[in-house]
Amino acid sequence: MNKNILNTDIQSFISKNINSNTYDLILKGSVFDGVEIKAIIEQIEAKKKCESKLKKWFQSPNIYYPNKLNIEQTSSEITALIKSNLISGKSLADITGGFGVDSYYFSKQFKTVVHCEMNIKLAKIAAHNFTILKANNIITKCTNGLEFLKNTEEKFEWIYIDPSRRDTQNKKKFLIEDCSPNILKHQALIFSHSKNVLIKMSPMLDISNALQALKHVSKVYILAVKNEVKELLFIQEKESNSEVTINTINTYPYRTEHFSFKVSQEKTAETTFSTPQRFLYEPNTAVMKSGAFRLISEYFKIDKLELNTHLYTSDRIIEGFPGKIYEISSIRPYHKKTLKSIIGGRKANLKTRNFTEKIDSIKQYFKISDGGENYIFFTSSLGNKISLECHLAAT
Repeated sequence: MNKNILNTDIQSFISKNINSNTYDLILKGSVFDGVEIKAIIEQIEAKKKCESKLKKWFQSPNIYYPNKLNIEQTSSEITALIKSNLISGKSLADITGGFGVDSYYFSKQFKTVVHCEMNIKLAKIAAHNFTILKANNIITKCTNGLEFLKNTEEKFEWIYIDPSRRDTQNKKKFLIEDCSPNILKHQALIFSHSKNVLIKMSPMLDISNALQALKHVSKVYILAVKNEVKELLFIQEKESNSEVTINTINTYPYRTEHFSFKVSQEKTAETTFSTPQRFLYEPNTAVMKSGAFRLISEYFKIDKLELNTHLYTSDRIIEGFPGKIYEISSIRPYHKKTLKSIIGGRKANLKTRNFTEKIDSIKQYFKISDGGENYIFFTSSLGNKISLECHLAAT
């Protein structure tokens, strides 16, 4: 960590060149003593990645940035804020601290947060930024989080773990046992220091398999931002014997969609089926990840188009549905030649659900370009391939 980067002139240069072509800056070289242009470029590139992902850091003066890969791997500000509102207490240990975004937001909910990061440079950067952000209740430990637990007798109300999902070749990993640390090997150690654990995992992880592998899971949270699943969270409560609750959260700038259920509810739910009626319902990605396909039908009293078609329909708008609602303007059998004369050459937003053909081939055949307010679903209903033309319903 080169503290010369925090000099006023260099900080001003970084801010002024946040949108500059970094290749041009490299050719010009550094004009500052004690700081190479490569280090300045690293700060510019990392700060630029924070502009939308970590606005608090981007807008705060004298923040020191690690390399941009660390920024790519850290939690976003919105998901960190959501996580911090799920738990609270006197003490939390973040044993995989990294850049410290999660630790910072947990510090708003806990009296004391211990931030463990074994990379010396990254630990110093995080500690510096905590001071800048006035998060004075965070204690940074430059150590491996598991080693910290092995060598302390301290107990915590909560332990937070965000295992690294990349191997030594920087390839992404999704299985719990392939991540670092491998939580499955260290459950006893972790529970010897806390009765409550929050684990963040990849959105690609199979939830059912994770529930079989992890002990004492009481809640699962599926976090989506603007209809893209970003994180899976597993809450372990050692003294809880309650049935697992699946919670889905899909957040937009001005609203948030929630849907929660017990695992057993999906297993016993009864689905009704129907051909398309006036309105079409498309669950958000968090609900889709949860696998609550039968329960959605039963809970909202809407019909499913087909067993493996995760679209639903009704003759009236159902309030509170966690996803998009469309009003159907036309229902047509999927006869390619006939359809081509009707929808060919138009502009529309295409979607497929439980359909044999891919969107790219459909676009090419019908010569449809993306955009506009119309949506066309190519799907299956009660054994028949169909197309549904619709627009977003006023809700």
